[in-house]
Amino acid sequence: MENYAQADFRLSARSGSVRVMTIEQKIRAIMRATGWKQQKLAVTFGVSQSTVNRWLRGAEPEGHRRDAINAAYAEHVKDDAPSTDDKIRGDQEILAMLRRIDGLSTIDIDVAFTVISNALKANRAGSEQADAGDRQEPAIARRESTPSQ
Repeated sequence: MENYAQADFRLSARSGSVRVMTIEQKIRAIMRATGWKQQKLAVTFGVSQSTVNRWLRGAEPEGHRRDAINAAYAEHVKDDAPSTDDKIRGDQEILAMLRRIDGLSTIDIDVAFTVISNALKANRAGSEQADAGDRQEPAIARRESTPSQ
């Protein structure tokens, strides 16, 4: 099943025939367009509500479920423009977005991806250090020495 999902993503991204979106983004777009809740989606796709919830947290559906989600997306979502609240998450989505920029060479994409990846790693490391620093005792105020006379 995992190979099906990977192949589907790669073929869609390469051909440019389908806007590269995660299953989570497609499900959220369907929910926005229809007003459906997770339970209604579960009934529609023949799964439990907890399965829909797992998909919304990044789990990949089986191939025939993925096809059903894609069909529901095509049927119910009229505006194919990306939502401003859709976040780009993960290396694959970053690369897919960089590849969509007209005029970038493969080298340009590699450089941009490296810069973005390093920035994300630095931000994660910085916030981890800040969190660790928050647990330390407060610093004692430094006393300034008075100039000798």
